Amino acid sequence: SSSQMADDPPLPQCKAGLLVPAISSSLPHAFIYLFFLLYCFLGTAIIADIFMCAIERITSTTKKIKKKREELPLVEQGEKAVQVRSEDEEYEYVKVWNPTVANLTLMALGSSAPEILLSLIEIIGNDFKAGDLGPGTIVGSAAFNLFCISAICVLSVASPAVKRIEQLSVFYITSAFSVFAYVWILFILVWSSPNIIDICEAALTLFFFLALVIIAYAFDVQLWKKRATKATHGHQVEVAIDSGRKEEGEEGKGATYQTSLTADLPVPDIATVRNMTREVARVYPSLSPEDHAKILAYRINQAYTPHDRMYYRIKAIRQMTSSWRESKTEQEVKQFLATTKTISPDGRMKPRIEWSARAYGVRKGDTKLQMTIVRRGPVSYPITVSYHTVDGTAKKNLHFMEKKESIQFEMGQRFKVIDLQLLEEADWKADAVFYVHLKIQDQEDDDRTKLGECNVARVRFVDVAQIASRHPTVEFGKPNYVISESKGWVRVYLKLTRPEKSERSFVYYETEDVSAQADLDYVGVKNGRISFEPEEIEKYVDVEIIDDKQDEKDETFIIAVTKIDNQEVPITPSHRTTVTIISDDNALKNVTNVRKLMRNYLKDMKLERASWTEQIINASSVNGGDIANATFCDAIKHGLSFPWKFMFAFVPPPEILGGWPCFFVALALIGFVTAIIGDLASIFGCMMGIGDAVTAITLVALGTSLPDTFASKIAAEQDRTADNAVGNITGSNSVNVFLGLGLPWLVAAIYWATKGEQFKVDAGDLTYSVTLFTGLSLVCLFVLTARRIIPALGQGELGGPRVPKILTGLLFVLLWIIYIVLSIVRTKSH
Repeated sequence: SSSQMADDPPLPQCKAGLLVPAISSSLPHAFIYLFFLLYCFLGTAIIADIFMCAIERITSTTKKIKKKREELPLVEQGEKAVQVRSEDEEYEYVKVWNPTVANLTLMALGSSAPEILLSLIEIIGNDFKAGDLGPGTIVGSAAFNLFCISAICVLSVASPAVKRIEQLSVFYITSAFSVFAYVWILFILVWSSPNIIDICEAALTLFFFLALVIIAYAFDVQLWKKRATKATHGHQVEVAIDSGRKEEGEEGKGATYQTSLTADLPVPDIATVRNMTREVARVYPSLSPEDHAKILAYRINQAYTPHDRMYYRIKAIRQMTSSWRESKTEQEVKQFLATTKTISPDGRMKPRIEWSARAYGVRKGDTKLQMTIVRRGPVSYPITVSYHTVDGTAKKNLHFMEKKESIQFEMGQRFKVIDLQLLEEADWKADAVFYVHLKIQDQEDDDRTKLGECNVARVRFVDVAQIASRHPTVEFGKPNYVISESKGWVRVYLKLTRPEKSERSFVYYETEDVSAQADLDYVGVKNGRISFEPEEIEKYVDVEIIDDKQDEKDETFIIAVTKIDNQEVPITPSHRTTVTIISDDNALKNVTNVRKLMRNYLKDMKLERASWTEQIINASSVNGGDIANATFCDAIKHGLSFPWKFMFAFVPPPEILGGWPCFFVALALIGFVTAIIGDLASIFGCMMGIGDAVTAITLVALGTSLPDTFASKIAAEQDRTADNAVGNITGSNSVNVFLGLGLPWLVAAIYWATKGEQFKVDAGDLTYSVTLFTGLSLVCLFVLTARRIIPALGQGELGGPRVPKILTGLLFVLLWIIYIVLSIVRTKSH
């Protein structure tokens, strides 16, 4: 056997790469190279995350344009006492980069940097000779992106929901350029100058990238109509926030690009913040200025942070590496919104617990008194209260029996009735009174319930002999009430006098405008009703006040009693009370404080870290520091990616010098890791007997496309349209060809031209692969178009009826398999 082994030919010794040495060929050694190749794919994804944050910071650069004074909100121009105007009120911020140009240049570079740099490094490292790895990776990535990612996106939308591409003109342009790009490659390799790329052809290939950007930009800003899009203006954010929705026709046309992932979100002006604060205050009236600012910042961040493809790619990479976490502000607001549900007017009240009436009446001969404890506002927590009797002119053991008791309210429970024992033979004098005090004994830490105004109830003797009327009469406790606008509610008291003890009486009331207007300054009431239980003699009516957060003159309205039970009451002064709403002197100051706090909370929600310290802490912690919500799987992912994350944490933060240092350092690191990937892939393929062309269209293409795969899946599931899921695939493929092939070819063509020679490119396998992919891509684009048009397919690119959706996904995967199999067969045959 030893002689037989000696006769076996030795395994081939593979050539060392540019940075990675080649050890002896064996199957175990091949798997070692495969492991490090896959691990480098993870490293590329992590550094690409940082690179894209730098690109976002660069493309979000704004310039200040001074606003015309007449454009300021009228309420700010009318402030005579104090003129409060910050820089943001006097300037508007306009983005320097057009969104479409940014998408097709720097952002496309961020998405396709590994493929482009791999092609460039391969040519430079191969003595400026054409190789198979770079071009094969570009075409293979394009095939995987168009076929497999499209299939995943189609299947990710739950049936029967449908999602459509809204930026259709840009999609058609990039699709046309995508097909043209590969037709152009065939033309210059087969017909123009077979197997030769001259400087002119390479320069034209690169120029088509510029042409794509210009044409897409022209369609975006609609140059033929001689008007530019307003999507990048800061004041449009303010209008959209104020209205609570985008303007009709703006959705899908870049309307969310006025903000960015990494730069500070623009803080709306005073008038907008005032309107937003007023809406939030009506739903959550018990908020502090800090809580107001958190909720407003959260809403702006959720609605106006652009959830573009860059956002979903960054999110996918960070979820893959256990680096994604929500900021502390987002977590606090989500918890608050989840635990606080306020729908009805009663729910908008601050949580209070008190007696149902301010005064109760007892009559001669009564032996029992029933009193009601009531909870108002949200009742999301259990609470324990206690009450006890207190002597007044009526004494314990002479008029009533002393009582102390604790009562438990369950979650959602609003009423509890308690009984007091009265002495039947008590000698009640006129206006004899005692008191029942209520206090909170125990409540949960997050429960904001407090004692209401009526936490002390008066129990008074009612002398029937002194009641002149034979019918029930009612009157307001005071003829006038004054309430601050910021209080949210005004409480007026009604006294009911009944000659006989009835079961229950109903008092009807309504509001009337004077200078205050119903539903603008207060919530008007028509046919309001309040019920008096037999023992209740003085109750209260609550009317909601609307705080418009503006300094204005005092305003008044009237609350009038209309009838008692079914008896109309005459219009007399005692049946009417006037409520005066006074404006807060510090209303503008409060809104200004909220606006300042919003800026800090918006900074907290940014994706990138502002310093090296924060980057290192984030890299060293599971879920970026959110350890409480980390799972076992998160810990494993963090452990695997920690070396890469910690190494790349020393890249300059995107906040430094507008993101440019981060851009160049991250680009250099991507090039370094990509060079290692190229070496590992070539050596692995050599050890396994696989050519570079096959390795490129399979393993390398798959590894460089994984972040895009996860990003597209998340976008398909979470985004409202199909643009970020599949709409940008064709644009990315076009950029890959024009930059990933045009730039290396131009460099190589110039190099060989200086030596008086021509740059040779073997057209065989590449032209076959390009021709095959072009034909299959036309089938894929045709199917996507048919899905958009045909009702039976759902009339949308993604989702739709279950059976057609599944068949579409299977077809796209089959197209990719056909491409891979035929390409491999072609390569092996050569």
